[in-house]
Amino acid sequence: MSAEPEPTSIRRRCARVLLVDPADRVLLFHSRDYMGPGVEYYVTPGGGLDPGESLRRAAVREVFEETGLRIDAEALGPVVAETAGAWSDGPDLVIHSEDAYFFLRVPHFEPVRDRLEAVEQAEFTSSRWLTPDEVAAEDALVFPAAVADLLKALLAGVRPVAPVRLPWGAWLWNADRDWTPTERASILDR
Repeated sequence: MSAEPEPTSIRRRCARVLLVDPADRVLLFHSRDYMGPGVEYYVTPGGGLDPGESLRRAAVREVFEETGLRIDAEALGPVVAETAGAWSDGPDLVIHSEDAYFFLRVPHFEPVRDRLEAVEQAEFTSSRWLTPDEVAAEDALVFPAAVADLLKALLAGVRPVAPVRLPWGAWLWNADRDWTPTERASILDR
């Protein structure tokens, strides 16, 4: 009887952006069935830094790649929140991620998906502009951290002196359970 091989482990720094339109709705990407049948979640725009890239430059690049919107790095302001933890979407890789969040008001627009990587094309089934109440109703499903309270404070004009620390809400692959619709809540509540 052989033991399962240990997954590869990598460290990843990410820049994420809470893009908010004039109606106070935030843009989130929705995913359904990517992690398993019936499993759904939301992802904030953003992603990993390229070698030598700053958080601001990564945020600008990621927003453009994922939405087609061009933003100015200086318009982002300071990092408003941070979170960190481990996640995986399969048995072979564990990602130890440190994510920084920016907040930016933008005109309403329809995201363009033609610059998404192939994995993102498969993962993001739609993009949605959600009100703060809608985000609060879905907050347990926002990857990698719940953002409803942060979003409500930012929309009320509260700007943190230092980045708010968000609890990590992502999940790790569990070969004994796999992802199933009946386990969705326990997977996402870790």
